[in-house]
Amino acid sequence: MTETETPAASAASAPDVLAFVRDQLAARLNLPVDQIEPGSDLIGLGLQSIDAVMMCGEVEDHFKVELDPSTIFEHETVGSFVDEVVRRLNG
Repeated sequence: MTETETPAASAASAPDVLAFVRDQLAARLNLPVDQIEPGSDLIGLGLQSIDAVMMCGEVEDHFKVELDPSTIFEHETVGSFVDEVVRRLNG
């Protein structure tokens, strides 16, 4: 790990990102975490645009990855969004 890398960014894996995204969604949508699966439809869960933008910011800050706030809207499911975050972390 270099001095500029953070532990969260350098050690992030798909399960880490999924857990973080599920926790964020659960908190924002007042849902139990176990109701949020990789195949869950983001809009179907009740995700509103302001929550999506805020969540993208939380993911950016936590994993030190650059995400356009609209990134989440390019993905229908939780898993698809997580895959995109992981792709950017590894890219």
